[in-house]
Amino acid sequence: MMLTSVATSEIAAPRTQRAPRESHIPRRTHVVVPLVIIDVTVPGTSSANGRRALHTALGDDLRLYVVTVDQQHERVTFRVEVTSRSLDDVIGLLTATLDRATLGRAEVTVIRRPRDY
Repeated sequence: MMLTSVATSEIAAPRTQRAPRESHIPRRTHVVVPLVIIDVTVPGTSSANGRRALHTALGDDLRLYVVTVDQQHERVTFRVEVTSRSLDDVIGLLTATLDRATLGRAEVTVIRRPRDY
């Protein structure tokens, strides 16, 4: 025996009315903020100099993670995440500040942050 579901318009679902929204409860809204993620490789065997240079170039909207420290080839690769800037801005700042850096894979997305009241 095979069962088949059938939808008909003969049966009307009862409609319920929503309660009015209380005006003293603030509506939580969010701001969409650009997020650029890019891999940056700099010369050296310690991440300290690269961190300082990246913070100088990109400021407070920066999060960075050390991906690899290659002692043999003397280079450090960072995963850089920058909010509130475009990819063009990030690349421009990196190329102007870090003369021997290699820029790798880049990704642009957005994040949602609560709106400040």
